[in-house]
Amino acid sequence: MKGFNKYLIQIHNISGSLLSLMFVVWFISGIVLIFDGFPHASRKDRFLHLAEFKKQDFEELKAPPTSFKGKVSLELCDGKAVYRVKSGKKAQKTYDAKSLEPINSFDEEHAKTISASFNGYPVKDLEKIGELDDWMPWSYYKPLLPFYKCRMSDPAHTVLYVSEKTGEIVQETNRRSRWSARFGAIPHWIYFKKLRLAKDSWRLVIIILSSFGILMSITGIYAGLVRLRKRKEKGISPYKKFWYKWHHLTGFFFGLFVFTFILSGLVSVTSIPDWMVGVNSKEKIDIEWNQKLDLSGHKNTLPKEIFAALKNKEGVRKIEWKTVLNTPQFRVYYDDYQKSEIYTLEDGKVIPLKKFSLADIKQQSEKKFKNTLFSVVEQQNYDNYYSGSAMYYLPQMAYKIEIDDVAKTWLYIDPASGERVKKLNKNSRLRRWLYRFFHTLDLAILKQYDTLRKTILILLSLVGLAVSITGLMLSFKWFRRNYNKLIKTKKL
Repeated sequence: MKGFNKYLIQIHNISGSLLSLMFVVWFISGIVLIFDGFPHASRKDRFLHLAEFKKQDFEELKAPPTSFKGKVSLELCDGKAVYRVKSGKKAQKTYDAKSLEPINSFDEEHAKTISASFNGYPVKDLEKIGELDDWMPWSYYKPLLPFYKCRMSDPAHTVLYVSEKTGEIVQETNRRSRWSARFGAIPHWIYFKKLRLAKDSWRLVIIILSSFGILMSITGIYAGLVRLRKRKEKGISPYKKFWYKWHHLTGFFFGLFVFTFILSGLVSVTSIPDWMVGVNSKEKIDIEWNQKLDLSGHKNTLPKEIFAALKNKEGVRKIEWKTVLNTPQFRVYYDDYQKSEIYTLEDGKVIPLKKFSLADIKQQSEKKFKNTLFSVVEQQNYDNYYSGSAMYYLPQMAYKIEIDDVAKTWLYIDPASGERVKKLNKNSRLRRWLYRFFHTLDLAILKQYDTLRKTILILLSLVGLAVSITGLMLSFKWFRRNYNKLIKTKKL
């Protein structure tokens, strides 16, 4: 047993010596992330920058043809109505809504105009770049290249990125957000451009570092318990030397938090095997609700016909085409990029869509899940599994369908549209706790008091930092001790 204990303690000493600096960086950057994430161009600001349609803007516009594949929306760009057809995460094609001819590129003047209008200051310098840079380290942005990188003349030193292909602003940074990312998001998420663009390699690095971190924390907790048994005097720690004593104390009391933090980081980039939640993958069935857009069901309805049917004709910024439950829908957006007024077709006429009742959803469920038991209830409020955010809007009231399949699937349906807005199963529910709870304290009750949640996160990060800093100091001692032994051996 003594040999086994010595072996585990040695593993902790070696892994801790190698990883302690990284964990100091992770906890410091994590505190920064509580207040500031990676720079991004606000979806809300970009949406509100869209020009509002007037009645004359809809004249001579053609209906989107069935050849359009993907998500289809209509908006104004440079005073001209355009269809944006999006496929994949960012890939997009833009078409003139009058001629339906593709618009393959936008020039530098457009980039300067839209940037100045968005920022309120003129462009100081413009550079055309053909590859992603440090502030856009995601491969799914490649279809939007090249970019016009517009440095603005504002006091914040803003830089805007405009896609030559779509004419849209796709990224925004300023001096504060860039420095914040350098101390927060970049070191914490290891967002170094070349590594992040190689997604599989980046993921592998996170997995390896997190796995060694888990090994370090487990052996550290075990070592702390072993050392506790060896104390000769009253007190928790057997150590008298400052760094040894405080590393033992902080690790003993807060080592479990460090472990859950590392585990949640690992879960953030990995999938949980079905066997861990008692699901036989071979018995899983496809549970689908949403549909791809089928423009044939929209009967070539002209944009001017949609506009003529609107109750409120002022302030329209965007119209989106959808197909839900085999029903054509037109989503009309005004001043809120997340919420829309919804219209449909009845006998060839555009009319407001009635909200779906509980009975409607039950009826649709019976058609879709004929051989599977299910139940439908009203979800009146947000909870630990269902809640909205600034990035992903979810209506507070939804219909929750609980399906008795092997994965115990839950679907959340928006009453306004009949669309499934969230899907959970045994696997994703466990992942929600292992990642979102352990990493960000994502609890419904704490989200109501976000200042309290952030305060607790900061305190936990500080104790994690204390464990890491004391470990780092011991690492220096360990390396120095072994280096001196090596030098003595060579002299002999």
